[in-house]
Amino acid sequence: MVRFLTTVLLSVALSGVAFYASAAGKGDARFTQQDVDRFNEVMAAVAPDRDLPMDQLIVKVARQFLGTPYVAGTLETEPEQLTVNMRETDCILFVEMCLALALTAKNEEPSFDSYVDNLRELRYRDGVVDGYASRLHYTSEWIAQGAERGLFREVTRECGGKALAQKFNFMSTHPASYKQLANNPSDVARIRSVERTLESRDYWYIPKADLPRCAQNIRNGDIIAFCSTVAGLDIAHIGIAYRDGDKLTFIHASTTADKVIINPTALIPYINSVRSQSGIRVIRLSER
Repeated sequence: MVRFLTTVLLSVALSGVAFYASAAGKGDARFTQQDVDRFNEVMAAVAPDRDLPMDQLIVKVARQFLGTPYVAGTLETEPEQLTVNMRETDCILFVEMCLALALTAKNEEPSFDSYVDNLRELRYRDGVVDGYASRLHYTSEWIAQGAERGLFREVTRECGGKALAQKFNFMSTHPASYKQLANNPSDVARIRSVERTLESRDYWYIPKADLPRCAQNIRNGDIIAFCSTVAGLDIAHIGIAYRDGDKLTFIHASTTADKVIINPTALIPYINSVRSQSGIRVIRLSER
């Protein structure tokens, strides 16, 4: 159900940009008028394609953001609020933004307020903003919650994946790496509880060596999550599968290019060149 939000201009400016807050039952949102304008531009651009299947629609949306600057840490503001930023992005926020926009475009009357709601439902546990630990920091939890809501399903196993003994402990064992956790043992405990829950589930991945035989099963518009080789960390990067003729690559917010790009290198040679990635997981969008 779409919730119609009341917006009020706050008498605060950060770096010369006025910020707004949305009066919503599940927490305020932080955004600028530029974000509202950009939302309207994207909705107008994809309106003729709104009846496409979700996998095709998300690619149409993703292409609207080619060239958008890559900026890390755009969510790391305090206190914790839903941050809406369509002007800059990192890899997971790019995929999340594109999915939320595609979901919103399917509405009979898409609105910025419904987009804000879709972001909140994707980014926070049960869609509730309740401090830093309520955000879905591990991509595996983001995938699990989206699957439970019927937005997509993980198809890694059916694409030829193998069992993955995934451990989760990086955040709880490296609290100093996160300013919100550095002096906050209660939130570290909340994060550790989430990690234990995640460790109780089964996981699959397609190892690098198996991609030549499995890549044909990946479809245009699938979400590709690149598995991390860092102990206790699940996902190193994420993007949207993009097929250009016989070439399988992906659209992503690239740290190398410092912007959103269609990766010029095909998927297999790309991942083979990245030592910090061991393989991939594949998530397929549901029809709506």
